[in-house]
Amino acid sequence: MELKLMIQMLKKRLWLIIAFVVVCTAGAGLYSKYMMTPVYQAESTLIVNKMNSDQGARGLDLNEINSNIMLINSYKVIITSASIMDKVVQQHPELKATSQELIDRLQVITVQNSQVITLKMRDSSYDRAMSIVNAVSKVFKEEIPQIMKVDNISILDTAKPQKNPTVVSPRLKVNMAVAFAVSFLIVVGIVLLLEYLDDTVKNEYDVERYLEMTTLGAIRKMKKSDLRTRSSAGTKKQAGENYAPLSQ
Repeated sequence: MELKLMIQMLKKRLWLIIAFVVVCTAGAGLYSKYMMTPVYQAESTLIVNKMNSDQGARGLDLNEINSNIMLINSYKVIITSASIMDKVVQQHPELKATSQELIDRLQVITVQNSQVITLKMRDSSYDRAMSIVNAVSKVFKEEIPQIMKVDNISILDTAKPQKNPTVVSPRLKVNMAVAFAVSFLIVVGIVLLLEYLDDTVKNEYDVERYLEMTTLGAIRKMKKSDLRTRSSAGTKKQAGENYAPLSQ
């Protein structure tokens, strides 16, 4: 299918394309803003910064840092384990969450060759997300010396209360952009399909395309106003002819 022909097909149904895209994009925006529940995110960071507690204030050397980094993967598993989450649920019944819910919703993020562990929790209430992530950080710090026999976890940052927390989901602009792109592709596909299935002859180009014949002429489409104009002109002409002999 030629590009020129495709453009002509799209121009012919441009109103349908615009209407469909506008309705879908506006619908996605309204649904995201008024129907979807806003979700907030709270973060807490931990740092693995020292070895056995009996080492005192001795500074870290390169081997100790490498050892701490190697423990990160183990700590990621321990944080989301049932033993830690069960402790969180027991110590903080006000959270009203099960250990499995906390395991499913907690995000543990680490960066390669970094001693920092970031915990992220999402919830429809920022205060609840903040309480959960801070509780997990505290319990994990308290339980690590018993589990790993080392005291090398410190809480670097805790989630702080916010007057106007940022909504992380739904993302209104992203949803509208996706709806715009998807609806445009869908309606273009529908228009091209309708034009492909329509084999009626409408213009000179269709005659040459389907019948492989050249057009010798074309009858212009007339409007009702054209018929009225011609009818009134004919009436005036007849009236003039009838009155012509009287003038002589």
